[in-house]
Amino acid sequence: MAALPLRWQLPSTRPLQIRWTLTLPVSKSELALPASLSRRGCPLELKRKRNQRDSIIFNGHDLSSLVSCRIRRPIMASVTAEFEDAPGRSGEYFKRAKRSGYDLQVDMTLRAEHRREVEKVRHDLAALLWSDEPAPLYLPDDPTRYLMAIVSGSTDLNEITDDCPKATVTFHVGDPDYYGQHRRMDVSGAASFAVGGTLPAALTLTAKPGACSSWRITNTDTAEFVEVVQPLTASSVVRMDFDKEHVTVNGSVAQLNIMSDFFTVKDRAHIKISSGTALLEWEERWL
Repeated sequence: MAALPLRWQLPSTRPLQIRWTLTLPVSKSELALPASLSRRGCPLELKRKRNQRDSIIFNGHDLSSLVSCRIRRPIMASVTAEFEDAPGRSGEYFKRAKRSGYDLQVDMTLRAEHRREVEKVRHDLAALLWSDEPAPLYLPDDPTRYLMAIVSGSTDLNEITDDCPKATVTFHVGDPDYYGQHRRMDVSGAASFAVGGTLPAALTLTAKPGACSSWRITNTDTAEFVEVVQPLTASSVVRMDFDKEHVTVNGSVAQLNIMSDFFTVKDRAHIKISSGTALLEWEERWL
């Protein structure tokens, strides 16, 4: 009888999966960023800071080529409400409320690729920030309105390194009103117009009243008026500044009616002039 061949049958098995976990001792110093990155920050972030353009304009000078900025400003100027004691009764009488001046802080980052450029940027910036009186300040978060401001206090830079030095510049705002669009309108006889803004605006006026014995402009909403009481000719030019309460005829101080009252206009105004033509100009004022 022939011998039968032997057959070996291995039991069925699933694919063998092996996972390796390698643990190596790593020190804190080895985990730290390279000194160039930890000191200077991410190069892409620095490039973004240097290239972004913030439209900050002071005293007619655009500072955006020298700095980028962050602004911290209040919703509105500080308000002081004044009261006085009420004799013989509890409580107080309200007297008035007024808005005060305030400090506006702007964090500026100098646009300098390395520390050797900081010196030039610093001197250029100082020349543009210096003013011996308040000047218009436009900031990037509200580019259509400006404040009358002046630099006040220190402007110290932090450590001068290659990572865009920073400084906080403080502007003092003595006039809490924001000023907006400059408007102008020609008037002959009576006129109605939208003033704009949220606060009353003061007019400036240039009029050619023609030959007359007196000339008047009236706010027909309130009956307030300003009247020139002197003879005028066909070539006479009357100029009025309602904010400064100043009136001239051909460059000389004008004679006014003692009852004249320099008024402001707000919302929708209604104006009437007694003769000739006039150019009205004003700037919107905003809270």
